Amino acid sequence: MYKVLIPVSLVFLLTACGGTAPDVTEETQTEVTAPEGELDPTAPEEAENAEFVSFDELSSGNIEAGTGVSIQGTVEELADDIAFPSFIIGDGESQVYVRNMAETPVEVGDRITADGIFEGKAEEEMPMISASLIEKAE
Repeated sequence: MYKVLIPVSLVFLLTACGGTAPDVTEETQTEVTAPEGELDPTAPEEAENAEFVSFDELSSGNIEAGTGVSIQGTVEELADDIAFPSFIIGDGESQVYVRNMAETPVEVGDRITADGIFEGKAEEEMPMISASLIEKAE
């Protein structure tokens, strides 16, 4: 009797636990936003009120991290960044690391204006901006 009861109950148990598997072929995107009260570096609207700053002001540490800034310079080097394309701009004396949140294509030698959020210091104590708006000079 037990030999029949165990397989039958096992079949009923497995049938009750079954169901349809979720569709894993569908791609989903997760929206990421900045915490409340902070500027979102991926939103171009956040950079609209950016104040023009010089390379010296960024290097000196007089500007607080999280401040909207605008800077002009020449692309000196393209950098590899895992999440976003990045590059280094300079004015001949100082350099700023720019994380290209707008994903605007740039090349070495391009004269650009980058509007974004000052993130503080990057590697090698270089100022870093997360730019959501990048314009090339004609």
